[in-house]
Amino acid sequence: MRYFFITQDKTLPCAIQYRDFDINGPRHVFSRQEAERLSDDVVLYLAGSGLEARWDFLQCPVTMFSERFMDILDAYEQDLFFQEVVFIHKENSLQYRYVHILMDEIDVAGESTRYYPNGTVERLVLDGRKIGTRNLFMLPGNHRKDPIVSLALAESLLRRNPVGICFEEVEVG
Repeated sequence: MRYFFITQDKTLPCAIQYRDFDINGPRHVFSRQEAERLSDDVVLYLAGSGLEARWDFLQCPVTMFSERFMDILDAYEQDLFFQEVVFIHKENSLQYRYVHILMDEIDVAGESTRYYPNGTVERLVLDGRKIGTRNLFMLPGNHRKDPIVSLALAESLLRRNPVGICFEEVEVG
């Protein structure tokens, strides 16, 4: 099986801008274990003219997909936690719905993974046996904090012509 890191394309022109956050700034990654710490829904206000492009995948301030992908994600990974996030552009009376996704962190680094002396990953190699049937997950600890998706899920997302999603293949041993 093939797997990919999924990341936000930060090079798109005319993208939405948060009123209270830097979209290219720092982010926080929540795991499923932290679900009870979060409120049921979140509202974020947007700046700009209201005509900006809206990405289908955002990583700042948290990992979010546009709501149109929620059913697809749920079909591939049944134990995800979804939190509704509503973006509001007050000046133009616009609302956009997203879902903040909390997924499991699982240690699927293979024996061939190489680490630097400080413990960060030099070369990541996933162990397919440890992954099992998972289609969407994160790595724990000092590993990269971008979600990992299976080829099947990546293809399913790509068939819907997403805006602002990049994929980077991860080696599997």
